[in-house]
Amino acid sequence: MYLVSVAGPPVGPFVLDSTKTTALRIGRNEQCEILLPVREDRVSRFHARLDFDGSRWRLTDLNSRWGTHVNGCRINANQDLPLGEGDLVRISPWTFSFSAAAARQDSVQPDDGMPTLVRNVPDARLVDEQLDVLLESMAAIHGAADEKSLADLLIDAALRGTGMTNAAVLRPVDNAGRVQIVAANKPGASAVEDHPRYSRSLLNAASTGQVAELQTGAGDIAQSIMMMNISAALCVPIIIGARSEAGGTIAAYLYIDSRGSGSPRPRPNAAQFCVALGRMAGLALANLKRMEIEIRQAMLESELSAAATTQRWILPVRSQRFEAIECVGESRPGRYVGGDFFDIIDLGDARIAVTLGDVTGKGVGAGVLMTATQGYLHACLREHGDVLRAVTAVNRFVALRTPDERFVTAWVGVLNLRDKTIHYIDAGHGYAMLQPHGEEPIDLRGGDGLPIGVDVDFSYRAVTRPLPDSGRLLIVSDGLVEQCGIVQSATGGLVQDQFDLPRLQAALMASPEGADTVADLFAAVVNHAGTTQLADDATAVLVKW
Repeated sequence: MYLVSVAGPPVGPFVLDSTKTTALRIGRNEQCEILLPVREDRVSRFHARLDFDGSRWRLTDLNSRWGTHVNGCRINANQDLPLGEGDLVRISPWTFSFSAAAARQDSVQPDDGMPTLVRNVPDARLVDEQLDVLLESMAAIHGAADEKSLADLLIDAALRGTGMTNAAVLRPVDNAGRVQIVAANKPGASAVEDHPRYSRSLLNAASTGQVAELQTGAGDIAQSIMMMNISAALCVPIIIGARSEAGGTIAAYLYIDSRGSGSPRPRPNAAQFCVALGRMAGLALANLKRMEIEIRQAMLESELSAAATTQRWILPVRSQRFEAIECVGESRPGRYVGGDFFDIIDLGDARIAVTLGDVTGKGVGAGVLMTATQGYLHACLREHGDVLRAVTAVNRFVALRTPDERFVTAWVGVLNLRDKTIHYIDAGHGYAMLQPHGEEPIDLRGGDGLPIGVDVDFSYRAVTRPLPDSGRLLIVSDGLVEQCGIVQSATGGLVQDQFDLPRLQAALMASPEGADTVADLFAAVVNHAGTTQLADDATAVLVKW
């Protein structure tokens, strides 16, 4: 997918790579993956973020000062919105089209060289016939079911109200002036080349947000008229959202002209009529876009709610006790359905199995893989309690059923308090530490292997280490360690800084005896992030004995 600039200073197009697991930040800070010019002070340093959840792209405004608008609607800060083909994303002074291609094949390049006049059309009294056309069209326009129907109604009203012979609704598709024909009145037109040509200069003039009108008195216009056989032309921008530079978005143009031999002169006040029609169209189109976004958001929330409910069924209770062993585990989903899981299994005879996994990707796809992986791993450990056999089996299960870009990092261990050992495998996870009572925590090294699902025949290696008489074992997901907060750098600028392992170890040490250490860890991460809405799934499991 691409973000293609359709209005504003020349930039891009920006390629959106769905294979990357990290978010794409948009802004003026040099750390942003989509970097906009530093001179544009209406763009925040970290303005917005794009994430791919495995099936769709989502846009989140990062509490920017001037806001982020989609199809003319300002989106709520820190609340992601799924994007669809053709959505118009406004980050002032740019409007970007969210598109599957950097250049549309069905676009046309308007002709150049037609002198135009851009003007604020003065108020004037419309004749009764023009008022009748507006009133007759109003209900139908606001009741249009989709953009194509709306465009057809606009064309009909424009021709009747202006007396001109040719009309079209055009959608901008890039910053080079190319447009897509939404609808046109030429009978039998079935392809781009079947449609009349359009004036690039007329469209460029209307891109300022004002009505553009053919200036017939220009001395050098005769050649253009002869070539395109045009006697009169108007181009009206259809604006959705607030009619201001910060929020207004030009979603389309209503283009009307008279061409051909014997074409009639436009009716009096044709420009004023088209201004009124364009404003009516902007309101109707904004309403269609708003309803589309609301439906999209409602479907997303329903989908995520159902998936989240299913996930809660299979996670163990937060706190459990097995003789001398106390276990606390908590998983908080990020912006989407969680891809993290944890499990605590009583194997009997003073032994427990502890697992923590993190599935690549976001959304429902990651949630389904998470559920399947946890269930398969739970069944294996419950059956025989052998870490190596369990991880080998689940790796084969996942690798044979998932695409290459889907895999699971996991930490799987069995604690045996009878012989004071811990037997574990680290499958690409890396976030586990052991803290003997009264001492500093140490990272658990060894047992490293590929993430689950990468190589169906990979040979894992389990590690056995001694356990202290008393202590704590902490396993976390990267959502805790890699959570970013905005901090001030040594040079005075704002940068994103990860919570990181040293902060995690410090928070573990600072949690007093008898406290809810897992809650303390999450509180430290939330304080660092400056928000309770963490960027990624975050999971922590603490075992004390």
